[in-house]
This record gives sequence, C-alpha cells and structure tokens, in this order.
Amino acid sequence: MTVEGAIPDVDVVGNEMLGSIFRNLLQNAIQHNDKTPPEVTVSTAEADDRIEIYIADNGPGIPDAQKEEIFGRGEKGLESSGAGIGLYLVQSLVDGYGGDVWVEDNDPEGSVFVVSLPIAE
Repeated sequence: MTVEGAIPDVDVVGNEMLGSIFRNLLQNAIQHNDKTPPEVTVSTAEADDRIEIYIADNGPGIPDAQKEEIFGRGEKGLESSGAGIGLYLVQSLVDGYGGDVWVEDNDPEGSVFVVSLPIAE
C-alpha cells in the first residue's frame, strides 16, 4: 500500500465507526484484486468544506453498469465469498456522516473508491 502526498490535518464528522469505512474499502481493494501483488494507493484532496479520500487499486475494475448497485445490501463482486454488506455498510456510514461515496475507473486499470466527508467545524 502506498500513501501519496501529505495527509491534511483536518477533523471530519464521524464517530468510532469511521475506521470501518476505510477498513472495508482497503480489504476490498486487496481481496478482490486479481494481481500479484495487489497495488493500493491512498491519496487525499481538500475541496472547499470537504475532504476527499481516494483508494485506488490495480484490480479488474467494476463495470459501469454495476457502479451504483455495488453499494446495495447483499451485492457481491464476482467470485466473492462475502455476505455482500461491506460496501452497503460503507455507504450507510458515509451517508450518516453527511458525506458521499462513489467509484470511478482507475487509469490504466482498476477502481478508485472516493469518500467525501465534511470537515468538522
């Protein structure tokens, strides 16, 4: 795993479950990766009153048709042995914190999960 750039010194809205968001996303980036070794890069950006955290991998990526539905309860990736609640939990927690989460394509391959959270006042 690589952390790119400096980590901003900001507080975000959250509670003791905040770590579950990133634990789930990092585990998925590694477990659902078909490369050896898997490459995961974490980076951040400040945008107005929000912080965006990017978790990028070099795995197989997610088809456009599945990008919205992967956050649904019970949705599982190909050949996943999980219960399909990890990304559902991520989205539920992020929503509860007033944030947003989505997935984009990584260049040249893989996925980038973006978590956008409000900066605490």
